[in-house]
Amino acid sequence: MNNDVLDSLEDLGYSGPVSDADTLNQLVTEGPNSVAFTHLVEWLVQQIADFTGTEERVSAISDPSQSSHFLLEISGFLREYGCPYPALTEGPVNERLNTPEKCLQLLDYLACELQAVRMIAKKKPGVLKPKADGAVAVQEGSETAECLKKMLIALGFPKPPDNITPFQLFSKVEAKIKELMTKYPDQTGKPLLKARLSDKQWAAILEINESLAQEYRIRREMLLKRLDVTIQSFMWSDKAKAKGDAIAKVYQPIREQLHAKTNIGVADILAARDNLTTIKKTSSGESRKECAINKVLIGRVPDRGGRAWELEPPPPEMPAFMKRDNAPQGQRPQSQ
Repeated sequence: MNNDVLDSLEDLGYSGPVSDADTLNQLVTEGPNSVAFTHLVEWLVQQIADFTGTEERVSAISDPSQSSHFLLEISGFLREYGCPYPALTEGPVNERLNTPEKCLQLLDYLACELQAVRMIAKKKPGVLKPKADGAVAVQEGSETAECLKKMLIALGFPKPPDNITPFQLFSKVEAKIKELMTKYPDQTGKPLLKARLSDKQWAAILEINESLAQEYRIRREMLLKRLDVTIQSFMWSDKAKAKGDAIAKVYQPIREQLHAKTNIGVADILAARDNLTTIKKTSSGESRKECAINKVLIGRVPDRGGRAWELEPPPPEMPAFMKRDNAPQGQRPQSQ
């Protein structure tokens, strides 16, 4: 891949210090801590952004201590641009470019994308029309980013600055949560898990959780399949077939919200409060008595019987066997 990246940079007209395989190997080995590596990434991203009008930008570092800021910027650009490589867009930010292979993959991806957008700009320039000034880019963040955003809003935090590190952000979040828990001790209750577990115990908990998640996933798949089959059986009648679209319009939005996979993990164990010991289970008799289905009253129905002790036994299919006493008339006795 090294030669491919060098050829791509040459074709793109790059005139920086990266001109041979040894220099490229040194750059990808140092990764985000290399000033030259970040300058190369900045040049590629800037070229792509000029064609596509992406909002996110990447700035080269002047000191290795600024590598965390660079990682946040390149992660934001790749997320907005729609990078298809999970190794570059998922997991902890400081681990996305922690190997030479990942750094080389990033350079190869950016170089190939720049070549592609240049060709598209040559043949179909209207497709890559940059965004108008002041336009706000709508980004579809990950589920983790969405949860983080909701947490900051709930805690009353303003929008964090772009140069804040993950350690600084979560240190402020931790301090704010401790302040609120001290101010309102009765709001959240006490943690259900009070003991400090070792790494070995946490590993065992993860293994147990994975096993339980697999088991309950299979159970939910079976229940969802039974639900689908039940709905399909209602569609067999001619009357229901005529209303198939109406039934699907009502059923499909509800069905799409039902998933077999669960997201329960270690975080739920840490967040569990002591009120779980007093919450009524949904399978308890009292909860089942109060559920909404029991509000549907069924009127009196005719007695359809079916009690076995009230039925008479059926007549015998054959007459009872009886032993014959006398020999048939008109026949010669058989000789002995």
